[in-house]
Amino acid sequence: MTSHAYRNKVSRLGQQRQSGEGQLRLQKKSVSNIFRYDSRSTSSRRVRLDEFNEVIRLDPVDRSIEVEGLATYETVVRYCLDWGFLPLVSPELKNITVGGAIVGIGIESTGFRYGFVHDGLIEADVFLPGGGVVTARADNEYADLLRGLPNSYGTLGYILRAQMKLQPAKPYVRVQVQEFGEPGEYLEAMKETAGQPDVDFLEGQFFEDGRFLLSIGTMVESVPRVDDIVRTNVYFRLVEKADVIYLSTFDYIFRFDYDWFWNVPEGGFFDLFRKYAPRRMRGSRFYTKYAALMSKLPGERNPDSEPLIQDWEVPWENAEKIVRFALENVDLGGRPWAAVPIRSPGGATLYPVQPDALYFNLGSYCQVRRPPGMAPYHWTKIMDQCCYDLGGIKMLYSSIFVDRQKFDELYNGEAYRKLTAKYNPVGDASYLYEKVAYRPQTE
Repeated sequence: MTSHAYRNKVSRLGQQRQSGEGQLRLQKKSVSNIFRYDSRSTSSRRVRLDEFNEVIRLDPVDRSIEVEGLATYETVVRYCLDWGFLPLVSPELKNITVGGAIVGIGIESTGFRYGFVHDGLIEADVFLPGGGVVTARADNEYADLLRGLPNSYGTLGYILRAQMKLQPAKPYVRVQVQEFGEPGEYLEAMKETAGQPDVDFLEGQFFEDGRFLLSIGTMVESVPRVDDIVRTNVYFRLVEKADVIYLSTFDYIFRFDYDWFWNVPEGGFFDLFRKYAPRRMRGSRFYTKYAALMSKLPGERNPDSEPLIQDWEVPWENAEKIVRFALENVDLGGRPWAAVPIRSPGGATLYPVQPDALYFNLGSYCQVRRPPGMAPYHWTKIMDQCCYDLGGIKMLYSSIFVDRQKFDELYNGEAYRKLTAKYNPVGDASYLYEKVAYRPQTE
């Protein structure tokens, strides 16, 4: 049962005047975690959903939570932990919103057990491009919309309210780190660990110098110490040097937020920044908002750098192939690759992975030096092609470099057209391909 305050917000939304011309777009105060390689400015009608940012209720018996679509995971995780719960999958950046993680593809180190963020979705109230609001559940007339929301990026509507499944939580996480020197052995250990019932979190990072690190997390009631990853340690560096790490569960969930994965430089000014900067400046929200300013500080990025910010999924049997290809063909400049195993029950129309099959997720989240003599985004393009050749698919929070025919093959274009005919029939919102495909600045 939704709250009176939420129903009032929905009522006010119906009275909101959508300003501007063109297609409907979400305007919000929170930072975006979309990383398009091309800048875009198009005329649009803006709808503000900022006030849809609160937790509505938590049901400890059903292990579920109702939350508004623009509530951040920082808000939701804090609330859930007070009750002794966590969402099944919680993205590691604090300002990712619940609605954004559903209509995008949210992952985390619980994915080996619970799949993607959207796999925990029970029902959703959706503000449609034409202006109406419907409730989508697996057992009603909008079941196709519920299945179509993941990977739709707002093109089928914006989530006002979501009911999500929860898991029991404990106050601390013990992280055991294992090191391997060969990818086959590393991946076999990752797969074997994914089958152990007492493991709560599982992820890896590996380096071009041949170090493969596996982090195995278990929630516990007490710890002998709590390691500091806000002022003293950079989390991914701590993984490199420690056999066991102890964190509060909150800090574990957001372990990569404090240094925006590995994008805040180390040494000199930045070590002082970590130690003394106001806490509000120690996180991805600040870095994303002031990325241009940060790049002008000591240790600024090379002008020939470009983003390699992507996630790729391949069937597990091809995991070693994509790992070896990445190490042999791409230079991350000493930064790690990220890896997690994913097993989803399936059912997301626009992100068609095989149900209950184990996938290997490979991520890169940094700026890289453009290879001399190569066209822009060379490494993104060859990694994409490797992924497709191995029967995989990639996430769309960053740019994709394929034509429409290939895009439709990858993301179930025929089914998407049926969904848009029902929920966006006159083009009140952007269509998915136009929203995510790279468009050179000369066009």
